[in-house]
Amino acid sequence: MSNVADPKENPEEGRDPPDPRASKTERATSRLLRGRARALFIRRWVARAMCIIPAVAILGLDLARRAPRLRAYDQHELTFYILSFLLSLAFWGSVAIVAASRHAPSRWLARVLLVLGAIFAVGAQVYTFDRYQAYLDHRAVLVGTQMMPSVGQQIWFDRTNVSKALLPPIALALLLPFFMKRLAPARKMVVGAAWDTAVTALLFSMFLSPERGADQGTLPDVMYFSSMGQLARARWDHNETVERVHPGARAPIPVPKLIATPKVKRNVIMIVTESVRSISTCIGYDPDCKYTPFSNKEVPDRMPLRQMRAMDSTTAISLSVMWSGLPPTETREAMHSAPLLWEYTNAAGIDGAYFTSQNLLFGNSGTWLEGTPIPHEVSATQLEENPTYEMGADDGRLADYTIAHMKDLKEPFLSVIHFSNTHFPYKIDDAHMPFENEAAKRGDEASLVWRYQDSIYLQDIALGRMLKALKELPNADHNVILFVSDHGEQLWEHGGGGHTFSMWDVEIKIPAWIYAPPKSLTDEERKNIVAAADRPLLSLDVFPTIMDLMGLWDAPGVQPFKAKAKGESLLRGGSPERATEITNCSTLWACAFKNWGAIKGSRKLIAHQADPQWHCFDTLIDPDEQHDLGVEACQDLLPLAEGQPGTRPWGVR
Repeated sequence: MSNVADPKENPEEGRDPPDPRASKTERATSRLLRGRARALFIRRWVARAMCIIPAVAILGLDLARRAPRLRAYDQHELTFYILSFLLSLAFWGSVAIVAASRHAPSRWLARVLLVLGAIFAVGAQVYTFDRYQAYLDHRAVLVGTQMMPSVGQQIWFDRTNVSKALLPPIALALLLPFFMKRLAPARKMVVGAAWDTAVTALLFSMFLSPERGADQGTLPDVMYFSSMGQLARARWDHNETVERVHPGARAPIPVPKLIATPKVKRNVIMIVTESVRSISTCIGYDPDCKYTPFSNKEVPDRMPLRQMRAMDSTTAISLSVMWSGLPPTETREAMHSAPLLWEYTNAAGIDGAYFTSQNLLFGNSGTWLEGTPIPHEVSATQLEENPTYEMGADDGRLADYTIAHMKDLKEPFLSVIHFSNTHFPYKIDDAHMPFENEAAKRGDEASLVWRYQDSIYLQDIALGRMLKALKELPNADHNVILFVSDHGEQLWEHGGGGHTFSMWDVEIKIPAWIYAPPKSLTDEERKNIVAAADRPLLSLDVFPTIMDLMGLWDAPGVQPFKAKAKGESLLRGGSPERATEITNCSTLWACAFKNWGAIKGSRKLIAHQADPQWHCFDTLIDPDEQHDLGVEACQDLLPLAEGQPGTRPWGVR
């Protein structure tokens, strides 16, 4: 083996010392050559060092956002996090080396990968974190969350923050190969090894189980690669969860400028709870209320709506119905182009808020709302670290946040407050479990029933505290509060547990009430709401009621949209009894378990996948739906029910 040093690696080695007898010109030339060699040596190593810039920059971004959380990692979690940094370093550094090559044909592919990675794996992740205080990870992707903020409306609506998130990494991706090439171009023999390293690092990032570390326990770029790998695996396995239809990015029809003309000065506060059925709450005031005693105490003079039913038992569909006024059987295009409540209030210059403990990374919820002009908003991932996808953040924190920030809204305003802890598996607190019994300890079906009631009780503590604070606001005399659940919950009354499975009343009959201080309604409006207390109502009536409260229902610019809404304002008596489809199988959210039906007043015709025969019930005389009247008693509803996609060949006349 030769011991002669390679002058290409170290320009100072392998050179003879200067000859003292050489002329000044020769010595000057020698110094110049040595200086050039030294500069080339430095440039080469600077170029090599620049390969680490992307991974180090991503690490710095993550530390700036999550340092307190990362410091709490145990040794195993920290090791996994460091491994993710090494994978990031290997991937970005290797791709940068290829991109800096002057002659390799694959350099263009590497440059494209740098830019795409900068957009999706870095910029979009930074933007997602800034919106939700959490990155997009494999769990979010597997339950339907899309990988990028929706183009168009969201980018324009939030263009400043989108630009801050996307432009710096894109600029770095474009400039880095240029500077590396200028300093020292990559050698051809290095390109092949760099590609091998990049592909290996990417495959490890995509398919190394993210469960080995902490929740969201990697760098954001590796987290993105991992989510794509897990999504690809789920697609390959035909996982039903990822192949199901979810809400997408909306492109609402613009609402023209509106002028609000409410009959009296008022603000609207809409409170939406999750999976709460009517029989598990006190809808009207009850001095002996045991299920929801705290809200019962705070608003004893509320006006109950005891016969309110949702059109479905799926949150995404229910929210679309109540916020757009469209029935669940509308086309996907219509549901994605219909304006929501906040688009109307924004067009009228009315302040708006959406405070929710729901995790908007679940089921494309955040994507569906992106671009909606909501001046004041907060969601689960901003209220606490690591909220679950199903139950979200603590409802108590949401109540406290609402109490602290309601003063930020300018009158008139529309504020939607959306709770979530009563979703399965039902959040409970050992200190507040009045319904726990021996069945709960045995773990049988009864235990879940009582856990469900304890969860509602716990949520009601937060709700009662919030209602008390809302009544103490300086503008409390102007605030009308509408309380409603998105849908109900079945607890084995008809052979199943949970929701989205059927149109039985336990899944769609929901608690609803309105609290309105004396000066916030006209006598006629109050009279109509009171008269509707025991009339069959539908969640379709929620949208027109809120629009009417805000003084927008009769605005000329609303009329083209009003024609598509199927409900009527409760201030004017609510909807007349007319036949309407009900279903969980929507173009907005594909049902895992097919079910359909139609309803008119108290009569309801329903069927589902496991029992395709049509069943007719009168819910006023048979609230438990135990006595099938036969399809003949609902003959007028049959065309509507059977006209829904997917009912045949199961539909039976």
